[in-house]
Amino acid sequence: MQIRGGDLERPKPGSQHVANLEEREMDIAGVRRTYWLARARPRRPDIPRNAGAPSEGPAPLLIALHGAGMSGRAMATFTGLATRGPAAGMTVVFPDGWKGVWHAARPPEEEPALDDVQFLSTLSAHLEAIGVAQAWPVFLAGIANGALFAEHVARHGLLPVTGLFLVAGTALEFSRRAMPRPVLRTTVTCVMGTGDPNVPYRGGPLSRRGITGMIAKRRMARHGVRPGEEVVAGALETCADWALANGITGRPSVADLPAAPDDLTVERKTWSAPGCRHVNLYTIDDGGHGWPGGPQVVPAKVTGPISQRLDATGILLAMAAREIAAATGRRSLEQGS
Repeated sequence: MQIRGGDLERPKPGSQHVANLEEREMDIAGVRRTYWLARARPRRPDIPRNAGAPSEGPAPLLIALHGAGMSGRAMATFTGLATRGPAAGMTVVFPDGWKGVWHAARPPEEEPALDDVQFLSTLSAHLEAIGVAQAWPVFLAGIANGALFAEHVARHGLLPVTGLFLVAGTALEFSRRAMPRPVLRTTVTCVMGTGDPNVPYRGGPLSRRGITGMIAKRRMARHGVRPGEEVVAGALETCADWALANGITGRPSVADLPAAPDDLTVERKTWSAPGCRHVNLYTIDDGGHGWPGGPQVVPAKVTGPISQRLDATGILLAMAAREIAAATGRRSLEQGS
């Protein structure tokens, strides 16, 4: 790692404080990287520790990765994690991909020193060093390109991930071929829509249709993605991989979540076994490409409808709360007393 000017990390010059977010930057191998930080709320001295408030000491860390063409700030805003994460006792960091993209295969020719994995691992260690968060347990979440990169990182054990949360993204087939069975034993939740026009629920090449598809195809080519590398595994296959890695060999249980008027139906499959980390797959019937419970950023006729009833952020924080309690005995605000 190379450090410019002797400073590993510093506030970005001219940065803006947006709500609970701090925009910051650091140098990784001579490449300037930026991220947005939402610190966990400190425990109030007038609240007893057993009342569900975050305990003293560094908070657990959640790393949330945006999709292609987005930014960490956008991820923080439309997921609500900038406020709900700290309220639940977690520090949440929203890194910016280089020019809006995460690179699982190789760095782009334009920036050969780029290393997204080193960025995440250095960022995690640095936030622990300055007392903002713990480097363990670490939770990794992502949407679309961010989800595909997050799965790659966890599958190959490139970051000690306690919980993995994937939205509108599964596993890259080239990554899966290189590591058929994930290295880590990790609690995994995947949220996918069967009508996603960009990332096929059953797997296959990423769709690049229409004007937006053409723009995305050109963007990924500039970032070093080669023909045949934008192929993903199906949601069921990806979850089955993680169930097997976690020591689960049985079939998943299936539950239909309560239906709501004028919203999409959701089925939940759960792979579980005594003493094993569980895997959940939320399948949104006819659901499109987006963060459930978040805004319909792009018209439904382009990316498909986004479920408003399913609260992906709430599911993520509940998963993290259970894992934190199991690993450390800490409790979050959302767990209550």
